[in-house]
Amino acid sequence: MNDPNGSPKAVVRLPTAEERDAAVRVLSQAFAQDAIAVDEFERRVADVYAAQTSKALVSITKDLATRSDAPSDVPMRTEASESLARRPSRQMTSVLSSIERKIQGPMPECLEVRSVMGSLELDLRRADFPPGVTEIRMQAVMANIEIELPEHVHVEDEGQAFLSSFSIRGRSGRRDHERSTLVRITGRSVLSNIEVEVDD
Repeated sequence: MNDPNGSPKAVVRLPTAEERDAAVRVLSQAFAQDAIAVDEFERRVADVYAAQTSKALVSITKDLATRSDAPSDVPMRTEASESLARRPSRQMTSVLSSIERKIQGPMPECLEVRSVMGSLELDLRRADFPPGVTEIRMQAVMANIEIELPEHVHVEDEGQAFLSSFSIRGRSGRRDHERSTLVRITGRSVLSNIEVEVDD
């Protein structure tokens, strides 16, 4: 095809569904590895589906492509030596995958749980929650996260949801003395389902 000046017009190739899916996978890995924040992840995913050319699609993830081969699941280790002290933080991540874990031993001060287009089920009923505050920080994007807690903890819900389900179920333990154990739920759910259940 020629333009009005008689020069051949360049053929514009639209991105394929496979190319868009690959770009979303790169973004998902980057989000799981803290390379981009959730707001940037959402913006870039929207750009992926709005891209009208393959060149435009490539530009969205060009700065992140080299990080896409990193492993998506960061397991929680439970070596005996860890029983001596709480770690400041740990992370559980599920990207385009399904993970089920039962955790025993001392809980960290902050547990970061992330799932991007995946499913993560975490059983914490036999974990050791020391007196004081334990934060469970969740980030879910088009995902499902289910967490089970022991009956003696008290739960505070400070999570945010956008077009999502974010629920706390079950009986929450009393906070009637200084040594009560508080589990503070924070984070954000985007187009996802998050369920936290207190064992009763």
